[in-house]
Amino acid sequence: MRPVDPRIEPLLAHLAEDPQLPKGAEDNIRQAIAESPYLSNLLGNAAAAKQIGRIAVSHGQHNGGHFAGGENGKPGTLYVSESNFKDWSNTERLNLLTGVMGHETMHGVLAKTRAQALDQFTHSYQSAMDEAYQARETVVNLTDPVRTYLDKGRQDEALAEVSGLRAVNSRLKHLHPDASESEIEELLVYNAKSRCIQRVGEAPSLAPGISYEALNRHPYRDGGALTKAVEQCFYDGSGTLGKHGDSDYRNYYGVDPISRIARDFDFLAEGRRPPDIRIDMKDLGLNPKQLERNGLDLGNANTFTVTDGSKGGMEWVQLKNTGKGSNNEPDMAPNRALPLAPSPQLSHADRTLLEQIRGKVDELDKANGRMFDETSERMSYSLLATAKDAGMTRVDQVLLSIRTENLPAAQNLFVVQGDPSNPASLRAYTPTAEAAQRPVQESLNQVESINQRQALEQQSMQQQRIQEQQRTSQMSM
Repeated sequence: MRPVDPRIEPLLAHLAEDPQLPKGAEDNIRQAIAESPYLSNLLGNAAAAKQIGRIAVSHGQHNGGHFAGGENGKPGTLYVSESNFKDWSNTERLNLLTGVMGHETMHGVLAKTRAQALDQFTHSYQSAMDEAYQARETVVNLTDPVRTYLDKGRQDEALAEVSGLRAVNSRLKHLHPDASESEIEELLVYNAKSRCIQRVGEAPSLAPGISYEALNRHPYRDGGALTKAVEQCFYDGSGTLGKHGDSDYRNYYGVDPISRIARDFDFLAEGRRPPDIRIDMKDLGLNPKQLERNGLDLGNANTFTVTDGSKGGMEWVQLKNTGKGSNNEPDMAPNRALPLAPSPQLSHADRTLLEQIRGKVDELDKANGRMFDETSERMSYSLLATAKDAGMTRVDQVLLSIRTENLPAAQNLFVVQGDPSNPASLRAYTPTAEAAQRPVQESLNQVESINQRQALEQQSMQQQRIQEQQRTSQMSM
């Protein structure tokens, strides 16, 4: 293994002091850094600039990693979640760690920019509140300051995820120096654990708007188009963030600005009543219940009421104080959401079959108003085992069973090879509830057993054919 950049060594010095450190974690972290020239250079520069002063493993977090800034301007800490060291094969774990550290290192590099965005937001909304208070206005609209701040966070996440993808890309190029760009791109989409890898159709691909050429450029030549595309695939949609691991990025980020405004409103209310606060929550993509679940810190107040004027309507929204949940102070970058379940070292044929199933499950989710999530991933792996056991070589449809006299609708999940309307088409099913709850590793173990069984059956058939040919040859002599 290549040695780690000397500038990075001090960051690793305290890992061994962690009594809960997973076995082999330090070696894995060192290897991931050493095998990605991009990550090594980025992290080394961040260490030299005193942006990051330590690498540690976090425990009990609903994330892949996070960055925490140091106090009083001291270097921050890059945290890698202990979950990264469980349920992954060695190769998959190294690619995952590389992506997480590439992502979180960029959060460290951007920490000062993030703090500046918070300062600008604070000045903007406080000035608006003070002016409205002095003018004795009845309402002040803070939608735009909140939107600007949230959009800065969205951009910050996109830049960090671009960095994570580039770190993995650099590792793959280092390990496969003779591979062409198209070959590296194929390796990237199969190995990167990113929400920006689209798993619909026969094979994974980069999400719409992301070109491999753009990712492969110099790190600071992103271009607006690439950043916007990554914002959509990485930041938007469902997530695994927050105290309960069920928040999207928008509502994870939204806790802090809403909490700050509420506390300042409470402060102004110690004199005469301040203007009512208008924040168009729906237009901003904010869900009051999810904000409360993430933890709104409203100071001394039990509730905080805002006016939501989204889409021309007007309604009162009462938010409850649910404790300290300031998710993105300037010293705390948002967590990198957990990747979906591990994608083990399947054969090319099995991987292709899995991608077909994922695509069909995704279509089924969308038809039922759902997002592809961890439950969908468990279903996909379970259906892979079902399809393999039935001898399928491709999957053309994934269907839910219809209601019958004895069974409710959606009781079973069907995989179909061929036209579903053709009785001769190959089909197999598994109970929906079992597929949704079945651990990925259990499905993988079944796939491995099926492959071994089918290999033995094929070997036995070949031996029978050889013996039959020998008997025929002897009879003709």
